[in-house]
Amino acid sequence: MYNSKYCEVLYLENKNAILSKWKSYCEGKDYQEPLEYGLELANKNKATIWITDATNGFRSQESDNLWLASEFSPRAISSTIKTIIFIITNNSELYDEILLHSNILKQFFEVKILSSIDEI
Repeated sequence: MYNSKYCEVLYLENKNAILSKWKSYCEGKDYQEPLEYGLELANKNKATIWITDATNGFRSQESDNLWLASEFSPRAISSTIKTIIFIITNNSELYDEILLHSNILKQFFEVKILSSIDEI
């Protein structure tokens, strides 16, 4: 399990999923480290689902978005992950950004946007 003041990442054995739960704004290493840990955890456990709880999410810095697209995403595509689930409410200020990410990710994964983790 990974736990910082910015993000918590853990393996949910009963769902064969990685849960990344954002707590507060961060950038750079503080943003990238939990995602790196989650990807390693996914491959180690052969997890097929990645859940991002963006209930307390934030708009990412452009440099982190570039890292996500150029470094993290290609490795995620080659991982054991097949489904990506975003947890976010429809009235969140991040909803449009998550929707944009979802449309891009749909080329490689099954993508779902849910308003609660209970919907999984």
